[in-house]
Amino acid sequence: MIDLSTLVEETGADSGLVFSIDGVLVESVNLEYDGNVAAMIGMILKMSLEMSEDLNNGDLKQLMIKNNDGIVVANKNQDDNCVALLSKDLSKMGLLLRKMDTIFNN
Repeated sequence: MIDLSTLVEETGADSGLVFSIDGVLVESVNLEYDGNVAAMIGMILKMSLEMSEDLNNGDLKQLMIKNNDGIVVANKNQDDNCVALLSKDLSKMGLLLRKMDTIFNN
């Protein structure tokens, strides 16, 4: 299991959460309305997974949402367990992507 508090601290993310792809929250750090956020990101991941399968692009591993005021990086594993990190600092994008890749590829 991922130590979410350590992951948030090591990456400098503002917040993070662990949840199922069905949007059921397991754990969160520094996030208000965490259940709602887990449900929304879970739905986005599930829809993106289905689109990836429909396009024959393989299984979805990671999703990045970038907007004017921040970034969300979400990964899922083979068992559909998900982790998302959120940051208002776009300069942390590379670190968030790299750290999530490292965690989910091991």
